[in-house]
Amino acid sequence: MKRLTLALGALVLALTAVAPSASALYQPPWVVVQWANGDCKIWRNDFNAPLAGGWRSVAYANSYNVAWGKLRGLQAMRKCNL
Repeated sequence: MKRLTLALGALVLALTAVAPSASALYQPPWVVVQWANGDCKIWRNDFNAPLAGGWRSVAYANSYNVAWGKLRGLQAMRKCNL
């Protein structure tokens, strides 16, 4: 019985280490991306990521209006170019 408990414990531990977290499975539908030159844009967070490199995600949102507010906030803090 102890061996079975130990084996099940090891299996559960291995699965939690390998399986992605719940937050990694859900990504909000809108993202504010920033290019290397500091310019920020609102991007639909789907399979069509921006082409080429030199960009990073700076904010996520569940609606376009919330993404717009986050973009304006980043611009107000001078983290994104106007």
